[in-house]
This record gives sequence, structure tokens and C-alpha cells, in this order.
Amino acid sequence: MTLVRIILNLMISRAPLNQYYLNIGSHLLKKGAGFKVGQVVKEKHLRENIYRVSVITGLFYNFQEYKVTHTADKRIMKVDEKNR
Repeated sequence: MTLVRIILNLMISRAPLNQYYLNIGSHLLKKGAGFKVGQVVKEKHLRENIYRVSVITGLFYNFQEYKVTHTADKRIMKVDEKNR
């Protein structure tokens, strides 16, 4: 959802000011993180149509050090050439 739609929905529902701050802040954090949960970060070709991938499973925000960290899970994926 874009920031304009978030603000319009808050205005229509007559949300309190702290709800504005929470929604706008969470939107900006998601945009500034650079990653999304479920995004493939690395891939390594093992065999024909089989890859080992690292998938983001969690994002963590450290407000004292101004850092965004993530956890990744390694998985094996089989990919068809027509779907790639």
C-alpha cells in the first residue's frame, strides 16, 4: 500500500494521531530495510534445475544502533525452466 493510501484510510476512519505515527513509521521502516520477508537473497546452482537458496525469514530493527538485521533460512528449490 502506498503512503498516500495509508494516510487517506486513516483520515476516513478518523484515527488518533499516534495511529498516524505508527502506520507511517512502519511503512518507512519497510521501505528502508531493503529486504522483504520471503525474498531470496543468495542462490547457488547445484544440479540441473536444483538450487540452494537463502530466504529471509525475519527482519529486526535496532533503534539504538540504527541497524536493520535479518535471519535467513537455507532451502533447496527445484525450478522449471518455463517458470524461471
